[in-house]
Amino acid sequence: MTPSRWRALAWALAGIGFGLAYRYLVVQQHWIGHICDPGTGPWWCHVRQAVILFFQASGFGILALIGGVIALFLGYPAMIALALFAGSAGLVLYNAETAGMGFVLGLIAALRQERKNAEPVKRDEPNPVAPVPEEVVETTPDNSAIPPANSPT
Repeated sequence: MTPSRWRALAWALAGIGFGLAYRYLVVQQHWIGHICDPGTGPWWCHVRQAVILFFQASGFGILALIGGVIALFLGYPAMIALALFAGSAGLVLYNAETAGMGFVLGLIAALRQERKNAEPVKRDEPNPVAPVPEEVVETTPDNSAIPPANSPT
């Protein structure tokens, strides 16, 4: 795999890891919800609530979709990473429709960028690796050379 494919895979896995960790370690833990429900919990309850409201409003999906469109048309590496991260996180955090589209657009942009950065193949030059054919010389049974048919005698 090429380095750009590894980067794309890393951003996608990071988004999945973030989404899974946030979903199962922060959002769906009942004791955390009970601490934060009265509104008098620690400071991180506000951050938790903000992220919950963000993904309830399809924030990760919209962010992935915007990043994917920008990445597809302008090819910015940061937008590719944003589309892949937010898209994969959104797929885990219940934003499947828009996050899926943004993720696919980011993936297409990543693969297009890889192709754009690849060195073009020059078709006019001979292949330096290909063997050069040797001239075929016919011989008689006594190993004396027979002149080619198109040569003057």
